[in-house]
Amino acid sequence: MSLSADGFNGSQLFELLGAGLADETLKKKAIAGVKAVIVITLKNKEGKEVSWLLDLKDAGTVKKFEGAAPKGDVQLLLKDADFVKLAEGKANGQKLFMNGKLKVKGNMMKATAIEGVFKTLDPRPKL
Repeated sequence: MSLSADGFNGSQLFELLGAGLADETLKKKAIAGVKAVIVITLKNKEGKEVSWLLDLKDAGTVKKFEGAAPKGDVQLLLKDADFVKLAEGKANGQKLFMNGKLKVKGNMMKATAIEGVFKTLDPRPKL
């Protein structure tokens, strides 16, 4: 199942997460660091919403959902462009939250772990 979604730049980052989770060592590290199911719902410029479920509690998988968002330990809601900045380390999750650009439902402490997940699972070479 493809993790990409037309009109969402952030979908490429979920493809990278999926590739990172294919490595058993990285998967175990991510699960140990988060221990939660995180649902990330992105809204694009056209107002369309797509959700991705990151199971970093048991399975170490990423799944895409269109329509109603699935349930998780924590749900993050933000614009596609803000998500890309967050995942690439160009934006701070705390600042996005304080400015109302990131909405969090559920376990707030688990939400803070998402930035570390992207750093851990990003398969791109570090320069």
